[in-house]
Amino acid sequence: MLQFKIQMKKILKPRFVVYLLFAVFGLSGCKKFLNVNPPLALSGNNFWKSSGDYEKFVLGLYVQFRSATMGPRRGSDVYTQFFPAVGDFRCAPVTNQVSGRDYIGALANNNLLYLTKNYTQWANGAPWQKDTDWGPFFKIIAGCNIMVDAINKDNGVLAPSEKGQYLGEAVFIRNLVFFMMARLYGDIPYSTKAFDQNPQPRQNMVQVLRNCYNDLQAVVNDMPWTFDDPTQKGCRAMKGSALDLMMNIDMWCAGFDANNKQTYWSQTDSLGNVLLTQNGNSYYLLPMDQMHQVFKGGTPESLFEIRQSLNAGEQFNEFSTFADNVLAQPFKTATATFAGYNQVFIKQDLFPDKNDKRWTTFFYEPPNNTDPFQMSYTKFTNVYAVPGEDVNPDDCQMVFRLPDALLLRAEAAASLGHSDVAVQMLNTVRARAGAVLYQDGERPGYDLLDIIFYERCKELLGESYYFFDLVRTGRIMDPKFCYHPISENDFASGAWTWPISTNALINNPGMQLNTYWSK
Repeated sequence: MLQFKIQMKKILKPRFVVYLLFAVFGLSGCKKFLNVNPPLALSGNNFWKSSGDYEKFVLGLYVQFRSATMGPRRGSDVYTQFFPAVGDFRCAPVTNQVSGRDYIGALANNNLLYLTKNYTQWANGAPWQKDTDWGPFFKIIAGCNIMVDAINKDNGVLAPSEKGQYLGEAVFIRNLVFFMMARLYGDIPYSTKAFDQNPQPRQNMVQVLRNCYNDLQAVVNDMPWTFDDPTQKGCRAMKGSALDLMMNIDMWCAGFDANNKQTYWSQTDSLGNVLLTQNGNSYYLLPMDQMHQVFKGGTPESLFEIRQSLNAGEQFNEFSTFADNVLAQPFKTATATFAGYNQVFIKQDLFPDKNDKRWTTFFYEPPNNTDPFQMSYTKFTNVYAVPGEDVNPDDCQMVFRLPDALLLRAEAAASLGHSDVAVQMLNTVRARAGAVLYQDGERPGYDLLDIIFYERCKELLGESYYFFDLVRTGRIMDPKFCYHPISENDFASGAWTWPISTNALINNPGMQLNTYWSK
């Protein structure tokens, strides 16, 4: 534990970020998009003199990704909410009880104009308006582009294994950010050129993601399956991180590029086979009685995570986590949760099997409870604080976890008609939870793909998958699956996207915003 604290403090100390600040943030800034002017500090041979320079630079990239998604540390007056807003609450069967948390109901009803333009609950600004600004993401991409360029020009500073690792990490971060932006905004600008000074128009989302896939494919085989240092497992990109990202890219594209969906499914099935059978025991599911360790971080179940540690003095912004909304006494001082999930969804759609250990382990409520605001979701409850202190759990933010890969492969295999492989993957997840194994026709009116969708809901609840799974599978337009559906016309008009800030128009006259949200 001490070694973990030391490593995290090293990763998060500002002096380790200074290299990235020189490279990107001292430049023209997000208002000029990717119009960056190379500083003198990076000209010639003034910087990339040792492997330590590459190490410090890539750590800076991770820090900036953490800041963009999880916000400044606790105590800051700047609120951040990314993962719960864009992936967990949007169009979900959830509501709020107190007026100060009416963003939950607004997200559930896809009322993004209220949240991004008219929200006045907090004087320091609504975090959802910040989510419209893609500038912080493009700053990360610009840093990745600089690092990839430097590695490709390396003249013997890096050993071959170091080059494979650092190039893989930079390419992974770059394409993870592109992927997250594509899921959020749809068509996006795309550039992988270091110090690109040309304003870029938005490009077709599927084509951007196919570029991302090819970018990852070129480096994934040179990435390590895992790290020997346990403090680096999960929080730094590994081969499994890249493979799972490629699987997610394929399955997202399959939902929007029907002419090529068979190819995407086949690639997902093949990538999943590699990830699950060739990893040399680097990744595996932990027993249910060790699940809280999974979310504490650094386990073989984690494919990519964002770490925090209250004991080490590092904590996410207090508003940025899913757990903040779904815990009450005795886990927090609040007498009721801020978010209340529809009880039919939780108790019938997801957990008709009350022997499922995900039900018995991750939910807490009084006997005979019918109040959704008295049900705490205890999946994330690693707290190290003095008694009575009202703090959020200091669990990691999971980005990719092994069950995601298992169930994506199950979905791809089922789509290809390979039901035997699909059921095997599905039952691997269920068996760990002690749940009833799949039986054909187990839920009348729902086919195997529907069952896999609900399995993802059960397993990945609170990990920012729900909305995106609805979108890419088209179930967001079906009231059978979505409690707050989007009409087919609105979906085609971009109601599934997020509004884009007018900052994107500055110095980029060819830029267009998402028209659905410009009304």
